[in-house]
Amino acid sequence: MDMHLTPSEAQLSKLMSLPLEAPLAVLNLFEFNERANYQRDDPEYGTAVAEISGEDAYQKYGALAGKVIQDLGGRVVFSTAADQVLIGHEDANWHVAAIMYFPSRGAFMQMMTDPEFQKASRHRKAALKRHYMMHLNG
Repeated sequence: MDMHLTPSEAQLSKLMSLPLEAPLAVLNLFEFNERANYQRDDPEYGTAVAEISGEDAYQKYGALAGKVIQDLGGRVVFSTAADQVLIGHEDANWHVAAIMYFPSRGAFMQMMTDPEFQKASRHRKAALKRHYMMHLNG
């Protein structure tokens, strides 16, 4: 199981080395946990509020993070349920594929450091079993 839900140091270094002003499209592949997996430091941990599906936890993340993304000029361009993996690892069980757009790589980086976005990210981490994110030339 792939537990990488945040970028590595090498991935962050590469992100910071690229032009900040360039528009950015982001391809996301999401596999949800059956049940949300909140961590000990999360206020939801051990409470009835945490007894939700991974998909429901992701909806909480989207509601909170969406405002930050929108305020930075970002948006979800396309989001849909994934039917199957036709080419690739057969054990991949992606539930949703989404493409986002940011007016600049700098806007994406602002999102990552925004305190409200960081606070909302606990729901994303609780929601996801696996998440692949690929940056595309916008």
